[in-house]
Amino acid sequence: MLRDGRDFKLFRLQKDGLIDTSFGANGYSQWGFAGSEIDSIPTGITELSADKLLVTGYIQEDGLPLRHYPAIARFNAGGSIDLTFAQNGVFIFKEPLTADLNPTDDQSNNPNVSASLSIAARADGRILLAYNSRGRSPYRDQGLLIQLTPEGQLDNRFNLQGYTFFQIDQQSTASVDLRIRANGNILVAGNSGNQGFVAEFNETGALNPAFAGKGFYLFKIDGGTLRLSALLLQADDKPVVVGSFTTSGSTVRGYVNRLMPDASRDASFNLGNSLIVERPFLSLQLNCAELDSEQAIVTAGELNTRALSLAGRVTPQGLMDLEFGEDGLTDTSTEGILNFTTSIAIQPLRQIVLAGEHHSSAAVIRHHG
Repeated sequence: MLRDGRDFKLFRLQKDGLIDTSFGANGYSQWGFAGSEIDSIPTGITELSADKLLVTGYIQEDGLPLRHYPAIARFNAGGSIDLTFAQNGVFIFKEPLTADLNPTDDQSNNPNVSASLSIAARADGRILLAYNSRGRSPYRDQGLLIQLTPEGQLDNRFNLQGYTFFQIDQQSTASVDLRIRANGNILVAGNSGNQGFVAEFNETGALNPAFAGKGFYLFKIDGGTLRLSALLLQADDKPVVVGSFTTSGSTVRGYVNRLMPDASRDASFNLGNSLIVERPFLSLQLNCAELDSEQAIVTAGELNTRALSLAGRVTPQGLMDLEFGEDGLTDTSTEGILNFTTSIAIQPLRQIVLAGEHHSSAAVIRHHG
């Protein structure tokens, strides 16, 4: 998936890494969330089923300030838009912001903070979305959860209106990822002020006060700013968070942590501590993560100081896997690797597929497991 002017293009690769020309028109499918006169920014793609794909992202409307609204489009497996979903295949969220939430810091001019839309699907076909609106109007600094029916309409079984705005600890809040638990409750990870958080919502959209005693757990870094970027849920119902933190000296390091299902500390993960991922004298950030077949935590990001992507593997015990790459991280001197990484997937033989950019072009690379 890549941007193309104000629209975006989907493409599919064969197992050998070549373009699958049976997809769309000669291998590509071009579309926009709201027509060619409004910017469509895709941020993710999800295989909903064997015959349906979901593209998530947002639209950007002109004005002062610019307005950004979460959007989702559903495609058929062959690359055509699914006209039976929402309105002509696309849902765009434009509901008014709840008035009583606390306004906080304005980061709308910060080029390093961008919107994104994460997705999880229920077994009955309902779709849950977590919108990371931090720094982007009109939903600046608010967490936002949306639930759609299988047909792409707001589901009023969720908070009576199909969505809920929220703030964690009365701080500027970004909801960056979500997972659905076996009991139907929703885990959401994100950032609140300078801290990270995991919160649990029940199926009706209310915080579950039994989780961590108040509905959310805060991850803190003394003397630094923590930014979570991914949430995983293990088979044993333990949540895993991945992200990065910036020290007072502006050095960036990777961050991985795991909790027990009730949000208490997990003593079996790095003796109950967070795991810091770093390369000496370089800034390293982690953008995405997945669990492999052995429940190892596979992460990906880049060395910001050199714009070179890398992947890492963390054992189920919360330690860097020293049998993987160099000290648990891939070799960034390899020719042809990505400059920036946006997403990760694990193939059956533990091969790691990364998507992102290489010299400003959309690119995909695969590492041996």
